[in-house]
Parts: sequence; structure tokens; C-alpha cells
Amino acid sequence: MTTDINLDHAAMRNTLANELGFLTEDQVALLAMVKPTTVEDWRKRGNGPAYTRFGSAFFYTIDDVKDHIRSLMRQRSRDDIIRSI
Repeated sequence: MTTDINLDHAAMRNTLANELGFLTEDQVALLAMVKPTTVEDWRKRGNGPAYTRFGSAFFYTIDDVKDHIRSLMRQRSRDDIIRSI
């Protein structure tokens, strides 16, 4: 029964955050296919997307997550292309 309540609470929080234009830390972890503790480590080290703390929870604007993903984009150099031939 407690598990159901926790799942309902998490689902409601996710819905509310999304309606306000934010992702929760769990949603960012799901998107990145990493554990939530990894997103926590990124936040603590300043390696992940910008975040907002509200109460005891951390939220990420969708635009900041997009910007962070774009910042990770890498282009293959001409040398890499030639070596792969």
C-alpha cells in the first residue's frame, strides 16, 4: 500500500513539474538512461544541466536540459573520418 502511495505521489509531482516546464531529477535520469544518483553526482559537481532547488527537490527546465544535451554534441573531425575509411 505504501508503495502505491509513493508511486502516486511521484506521478503527481512529475505531472505538476511538467506542466510548469520542468523535469524532475528522476525524469532527467530516465532520459539520460542513468541512475538518479548519477544525476545527483552531476548536480553536485556542476557537470549536468542547470537546476532549481524547490523545497528538498531539484528540478530542471526543459530548455536547460535541451541546452545541456546540445552542449554534449560532438562532431567527428576530418581526421576521424579519414581513419575510419
